Amino acid sequence: MRTGQIAQAAERLRDELWQGHKEPTVGVLLNWDSDAIWAAIAVRQRDHFKHYPMQARVGVSRALSNANVPWEYVTVEDLRAGLAPRYKVIYLPAQIALSEEVLKLLLDYAKGGGRVVLDAPGGAYDEHGKVLNTRKGSTFEQLFGVELSDLAYSNNVKFTLAGRELKGFVHELRPTTATAKFRFGTTNLAAATRNQTGKGEGVVLGWDASFALFAPGQSVAEQQLVSQIVESITPQYSCAGAVVYRLATPEADHYFLINDGPAKQVRLSTPGYRYRGAEDPVSQSRINAAEPIELEAYSGRWVRMIK
Repeated sequence: MRTGQIAQAAERLRDELWQGHKEPTVGVLLNWDSDAIWAAIAVRQRDHFKHYPMQARVGVSRALSNANVPWEYVTVEDLRAGLAPRYKVIYLPAQIALSEEVLKLLLDYAKGGGRVVLDAPGGAYDEHGKVLNTRKGSTFEQLFGVELSDLAYSNNVKFTLAGRELKGFVHELRPTTATAKFRFGTTNLAAATRNQTGKGEGVVLGWDASFALFAPGQSVAEQQLVSQIVESITPQYSCAGAVVYRLATPEADHYFLINDGPAKQVRLSTPGYRYRGAEDPVSQSRINAAEPIELEAYSGRWVRMIK
């Protein structure tokens, strides 16, 4: 019954929905060259490395989704096509291999005002599996303002961050022009750095921030990662307690609220937009957007905000 009602609403609004488009804040890089290097080093006793890039993407994707930060995957082909400025931030999860071409594309993007965020063990190799040149004057160093002094694993030497013991890859960063945002608790080495380059910046997170979030249920660590990705970018909408997908159209914006839990009430806040009214296209009833919105258990709701 409900499926039929949703289909009828989609049919009624088909022309409007056809004009819809996404407005992503973050592009999560999908780089087949890096995935290939992960597969190449997945030798005996390290077979799990072939799954590492996928698991890192899952980790950061879930964190962004749970925080209602609009995102999508961006490929190297997209960067070549000049689509980088579509995003305010480009995140590089577990990009163990970066080519000179990709680094130059990202450097140009940052100089134009973009924000590039890399986590460990990003930048360990080039696309051929050779140690990447991160020395002073290299494209990597120009973008991130650091040299990669060492790549370690937090086991013999313990690394902690905000009281949490890390259990994965850790970069030893040697800042050149970058400044340390904060430091590891045990070693006092820079845990995160920021480098101003042109109108934008390059940020390095010295731990495996995305891969560490592959397992669900890590809300505090997810919030920490999201804050490092978006930092001072003001969210255009928010909805605590529900995952929200937004589709923008000329006449109205469509918000799809997903509730993966018991029945609840949530508030959809849209400080970045101005609307004349709101409705539920499925029930064809008016919604008071200033009041809490009812969500059924393990279900969702479609809210059409009229411009």
